[in-house]
Amino acid sequence: MISLKFRFEPPFNEITKGTNQIINFENELTIKELLEFFKEHFGEKFYELLWDKKKRDEFSSFLSIIINGRSYRDENFLKTVLKDGDDISFLYLYFGG
Repeated sequence: MISLKFRFEPPFNEITKGTNQIINFENELTIKELLEFFKEHFGEKFYELLWDKKKRDEFSSFLSIIINGRSYRDENFLKTVLKDGDDISFLYLYFGG
């Protein structure tokens, strides 16, 4: 069993009903598997925040997913294997005044 720590910043925390959560999983999983879990657990609205509205196969340019203090955006990102104790933040970068 692995335990992952999550930080959900706005607007994700409105969907997850909290900012900090620890979720346990039976086995290690990839980012892709995690995002599918969130789609099932938190619904389509959470999932839609992840993806570009025009290019559904690309992450939103406003999204930053940070794992253990590092932001990832390479082509192998969805294959990244998460391990026990990983700290994952979902941030949405807003611009303007």
